[in-house]
Amino acid sequence: MFRTSIIIIFVVVVGKSNQKNSKDQESSMIDIIDLTYPTTWEGLSDFYGAMEKRWKICVNCGIPGLGTAIHMGHTSYEGSVKPAVIPTEYLLTRLEIIDVSYLAKLDPDLSLSLDVARQWSILKRDPKESTLLLFKFGWKQTSTKRQCVCRIPGISYELADWIASNLSHVVGIGTDAPTLETHETRELSARTVSNVLGKSGIYIIANVHLRKRLPAHSCMSIAMPLKLLEAHYVPTRLTAFCPSRKTDRKATIALMNKPLPLHIQKSRMFEVNLNEILN
Repeated sequence: MFRTSIIIIFVVVVGKSNQKNSKDQESSMIDIIDLTYPTTWEGLSDFYGAMEKRWKICVNCGIPGLGTAIHMGHTSYEGSVKPAVIPTEYLLTRLEIIDVSYLAKLDPDLSLSLDVARQWSILKRDPKESTLLLFKFGWKQTSTKRQCVCRIPGISYELADWIASNLSHVVGIGTDAPTLETHETRELSARTVSNVLGKSGIYIIANVHLRKRLPAHSCMSIAMPLKLLEAHYVPTRLTAFCPSRKTDRKATIALMNKPLPLHIQKSRMFEVNLNEILN
């Protein structure tokens, strides 16, 4: 007979607390937030149709209506890496949010430069754990028709190159826009934001659904992409775990000190008379 051991992993809030019974209250302090736009087969068909027809601008700009998805490298670049190879441990990360929506509101074609971006503390030092950087541009989808939309804010090639070269624990970059490419790189196929990040093993999650304001530093996130082989652009579910109220503490993953009691149900094998039921 085989014995099954169960390890229970909890998302808890760690940090200083003045409450005596804080451990008992930690489980109620976490909000679980879905950051995902749904994906349709029609949307995926439009996307891969654009790739097959080599519609370079449409591929770079994204297609309205396409849901939250993950990719590594420019999708039409021969050397790009497929998302299926992303290590599982890189999908459970610290979530750091950089809100530049006020800049994108002034300039819908914003290309966030390295000099401007480095005013955020997370970009001044290498984080100590695997981290997903999420750029909040405040981009809103205005149409779901099959067309290219190229007035989209993103980050500059120099900023992407600096992140790839200096922030070794940043494993992914997210955006609430359909792409991170800007007018500076979207008409290229080799010198793109996607490629410089992908070559360093950094994935991109596009079309993140930021439906509510989240803490900039206190959350964790888990990305759950479909493991599709030979696919460049894969639908992904992204979930955040955040403190339910304002605090200087952070959500993290921990094991329980004491195992939960297991309630084993008694077998009803000898309590049920199948002959009575069937006859």
